[in-house]
Amino acid sequence: MLRDAKKKQTKDLIIRNAMGLFKEKGYDQVTVEEIAAMCGIAKGTFFNYFPKKEHLLLEVSGSYMPLLSQWIGKHREGPLKERLLLILREVLGVYVKHAGVLRVTLIETIRAAMESGSESSNLILFQEAIRSVLEEARKEGSLRMETDCGSLASVIVGVLVHTVVTRATCLDPDELMKTLRLQLDLIWGGIGRE
Repeated sequence: MLRDAKKKQTKDLIIRNAMGLFKEKGYDQVTVEEIAAMCGIAKGTFFNYFPKKEHLLLEVSGSYMPLLSQWIGKHREGPLKERLLLILREVLGVYVKHAGVLRVTLIETIRAAMESGSESSNLILFQEAIRSVLEEARKEGSLRMETDCGSLASVIVGVLVHTVVTRATCLDPDELMKTLRLQLDLIWGGIGRE
């Protein structure tokens, strides 16, 4: 038990110091050696916790999942589309606040997915959280029964990622939300009359 606490403490130390270095110098300019030196650990110890520097960012990205659960719980009332927009606004708020690190995290999340040939586990977790909101709404009758909640969640997460990527220089949450709302309106209305 004491050993597990020490491992968690070391892992948290690595993450905290690495994030500080990434913010200060930029992700690409920071080496594993610098992170290890800042933490007072051997380079090999770093690799006991993270196989590559990129994995550290993926860990950080995954650490936002409890926040997402809180936001989903906080926005349980009102029309589904507005609830989704409120949840996405919360996500964008954190993104804007920590843009320097989260941009790199997003890039590494996408890169990891492309290299592995499968979807990123962080994006899958995000999609699953949104899917649960959609399935609950379907049970309540505010979403068509034939709607594939998994596919719709994937599209919504894709719209969020697209907004952040295409508006990379924009750090105004209201402007990002304006773009996101427009795109979500297009999805919500459908694309054809068939």
